[in-house]
Amino acid sequence: MNIVWTFRRTARRHGARTFLIDSETCLNYAQADRMTDAIAADLQARGIERGDRVGLCAPDQVGLWLAIIGTWKAGALPALLDPQLGPDALPYFIDDIDAKVVVAVPARHDDLRAAGAASVIALGELGRADEAPIDCHDDDAPLYLSYTSGTTGAPKGAVLRSGPVTLATACIGERLGLTSDDVLLATTPIASSFQLVAALMPAIHAGAAVALVAGRPVDEMWEVARTSNATVMVGYPLTLADIVNAPGAEDSSFRIAMSGGSPLAPRIKRDYRDRMGIALMETYGQSEMGGFMAMGSPSDGDRALAGYVGRPLPDRVAYVGGRDHAELPAGEIGEVMVTHGYFDSYRNKPGKFDEATAGGVLHTGDVAVSDADGFLKVLGRTRETEAAVERGGFLRELEDALYEHPAVLHAAVVETDDGRLAGFFQTLDGEPLDPDALLAHAAELVAPALLPASMTQLDEMPRTFSGKADRLRMAASVSE
Repeated sequence: MNIVWTFRRTARRHGARTFLIDSETCLNYAQADRMTDAIAADLQARGIERGDRVGLCAPDQVGLWLAIIGTWKAGALPALLDPQLGPDALPYFIDDIDAKVVVAVPARHDDLRAAGAASVIALGELGRADEAPIDCHDDDAPLYLSYTSGTTGAPKGAVLRSGPVTLATACIGERLGLTSDDVLLATTPIASSFQLVAALMPAIHAGAAVALVAGRPVDEMWEVARTSNATVMVGYPLTLADIVNAPGAEDSSFRIAMSGGSPLAPRIKRDYRDRMGIALMETYGQSEMGGFMAMGSPSDGDRALAGYVGRPLPDRVAYVGGRDHAELPAGEIGEVMVTHGYFDSYRNKPGKFDEATAGGVLHTGDVAVSDADGFLKVLGRTRETEAAVERGGFLRELEDALYEHPAVLHAAVVETDDGRLAGFFQTLDGEPLDPDALLAHAAELVAPALLPASMTQLDEMPRTFSGKADRLRMAASVSE
């Protein structure tokens, strides 16, 4: 099983059904199949061979997804670059990727060339060759290059392969219950691997449609959702909280929602249940996975509302382990480990791969607890454990407590370089909320030593390009 074979099969079965939607374009599967054949032929005419890297740097649009699929068909490896990367950050990625060509929007061409890109072409120029079917992709083909966030050093590029990721996304689509009648609203950017494994590839398995709305205002997301009769919402926690609290959220065609990227406060799950009448399914994955280690389902009930992500998916074994890599009994805290189905190398960093897979298992660096049925609750990072023991809890527990205040829309807690905790929050209506009152509320739910030294109300929660809380920026603001 590989994604190009799956895509062609879906194009044969559901050729007339809508596949990709953005603000300017709507394509069906048959059109996308022909256009990506032309892109693959164009790339080969430009000298791209099996195993080469193709850099891709553009904001969300149908053309970017077509370029990714065309790169797959040509047998090359798509390397997705954040289109908002600054000139200072680009050289590291350009050097690490070592792409034969970078496909980008014209606004980034000068920056990319200055960063060392060997050849830069415009996204709009791609695909002018003949449409003869091309397929240089197989189960072992490298599928995409996914970079870690780099919070503990230089970002590492994990190479994911087609067979395992195609299987993983088939399992995700099955748990979502996707059919060709579904329309997924993709609110996260293409340059984040989450959209690839949570929206595009599951949709391809089922013949479903994907509407691209990342970066757009929430009212525009709702407009697209209503005009396209979207049925599945895919997003990160901050965006999902914005969406469920928007006017008219109780009137929609959604049947389910899915969260990823960071832990999800139980309060947001309850909001989806109470206001929209649907389940918000949490997922747990990492850049190195090409899928999820655990995922919720609509039948999880009270466990989902108690902070559990869900059960591991059938394509891989994830468990809470101890120092000897053996599985710990239910209720004991340990590191999440994975036995198979993950990436097979870090690009240009073989020593880092050996370190991450010591003992024959992938060490996620995440601390969690499981129940007797294997449901996982992620608590934090292994590097937090010692401090969590001293404070009486992990930072995630404090964030969940802050979210329990009815006036809070978003909340985040960061640790400064000197070990102090600082809390940040945004209110639902923008009205002032006494930080001391919020602290008193949290004090009823967490240990006293876990309470932050400061609480700051924000007009708007700062976000990374992908839509996650920008904790580095918040921590820096405390240190200033």
